[in-house]
Amino acid sequence: MNSDQYWDSFSILPVDMEYLTNFLLEEEEPQGLETLAWTLIQHRNQQTLELAKESLSQGRVYRPKGSYQVGEKIIFPHLGNLLGEVVAVRAGQNPEYEPFSVLQVQTEDGPREFAAELSAGHPLDEATYLPTNDISPEETWKKYGLRVQMLLGERLRQDTNFTIVGDQWFVRDLIMSVPPVQLNIAEAMLDMAGGGAIVTQVFINEMEFPPEIPAALQAFSLEYAMLRDRRFDEVGPADQALWYLRSMEPSEVLEIPRLLRYLPTPYNRTLINADSLSSALQVQDEWSEYSVADEDETVHVTEPFTVALLYPHWRSGTLPLTSDLAQLFPTARITDHIQFTFVDGETGDKFPGWVVRSGRYVYGLAEWYPKYHLIPGAYVDLQRGEEPGTIVVRAHSLRAKHGEWLRSITVGEDTFSLEVTRYPVFCEFNEMLALGVPDPEKVDVLSRHLQHRSLESLIDQIFRELVVLSLQRAVHIATLYSILNLFRRVPPAPVQAILTAGQQYVSLQNNYWSYQEMED
Repeated sequence: MNSDQYWDSFSILPVDMEYLTNFLLEEEEPQGLETLAWTLIQHRNQQTLELAKESLSQGRVYRPKGSYQVGEKIIFPHLGNLLGEVVAVRAGQNPEYEPFSVLQVQTEDGPREFAAELSAGHPLDEATYLPTNDISPEETWKKYGLRVQMLLGERLRQDTNFTIVGDQWFVRDLIMSVPPVQLNIAEAMLDMAGGGAIVTQVFINEMEFPPEIPAALQAFSLEYAMLRDRRFDEVGPADQALWYLRSMEPSEVLEIPRLLRYLPTPYNRTLINADSLSSALQVQDEWSEYSVADEDETVHVTEPFTVALLYPHWRSGTLPLTSDLAQLFPTARITDHIQFTFVDGETGDKFPGWVVRSGRYVYGLAEWYPKYHLIPGAYVDLQRGEEPGTIVVRAHSLRAKHGEWLRSITVGEDTFSLEVTRYPVFCEFNEMLALGVPDPEKVDVLSRHLQHRSLESLIDQIFRELVVLSLQRAVHIATLYSILNLFRRVPPAPVQAILTAGQQYVSLQNNYWSYQEMED
């Protein structure tokens, strides 16, 4: 019977999976999880109704007002559909209810007695034992649809008889076989297109699939085969499958650029003050574990969204894929890589961009950064374009070249030094993060040599270099973090933990720190 108790204890049974297998076989088309869950709820409701009818058909439903004969079979729904046979009938002895009779009924639990022919009325006379309209499949869906989807999704992923492509499920053994020659055709088409991207239907139009197979199953089967062939990469957004030749994708998409690789650094999390890190977190670090917003607060980014470039991204032609920025860029169905289009906000020029979800970065700006003479710390604006799948990117360019006093780095064979010098600037920048890097290639070589250094030692050296550049003998954590990332990819939190734990560092106001040896 359909009830809250029934659906609260609901679980996916083997017979449910058999039913969904037959359902997909009859439909001959892949289906989404929501459709499968709704179908299962409808089936369970109908099944409950049929079981109730079948059970009640085994005997006459017991009603206290009814009259019964010896040998008659009676079913008692209020006692869990208890079934019995009348073996004797006698007159009842109770002045308050006379006249009435007493039935002696033999049940599987033994002999029992029940009143009959009661003229005074009883609630069981009007009781309904079949599901009613007020607990229809639609009402069940509203109350339990999400729970059924969750349970069914878990079971489908565990069941090797089913497989998923995108957000569609189908029976594995019913998938159409795609011959190798058809996949070779797809490879040739992508090669002629410069690698891609091409939608699934374009391939199907050039292939000779059996016409009796539904179009949706043709697309599902081809995508299933291509996903299992290392030559192809599905790079489309969540609502569309787009294909690319993996061999023709940029190397920075297939492999995380060295400067962006973060080896998680162990640190004492009890030393972290998330509020005091807020200014440093505004640089949008993709590996940061702390958010300025509360955990339960949903932050909707305003556009254009401004990012201050960190050296590893400036050098790699990338952007950090933080939770904020991820709201701007397209999401994916199943793929790790998503191709989209950058639009130059000044010229309107278009060029390809790539979201790399596993690496938490966006690639495609390696030529655009030098075009506008951007430096580490420079501001970049991002917003969604008018066309779907486009992101407009714009620099805060200055009308004329300026010579700004900036912290700059000079690199030797095995060491470095910082100084404040006049540096050519063509863009607006974050003063705490900005840095002049005359020879980035030497910086990258030195960063390899410094990999053996402990993080504490590297921070201490950078801190000593910075503190002498300040008249107040104070170093902002964002500046320290920015320069540290020339040599080691590290988010802000481990930096703050090391400063807090180090006896030589003294915390000042507004995220500034001083050095113990420098105090009077």
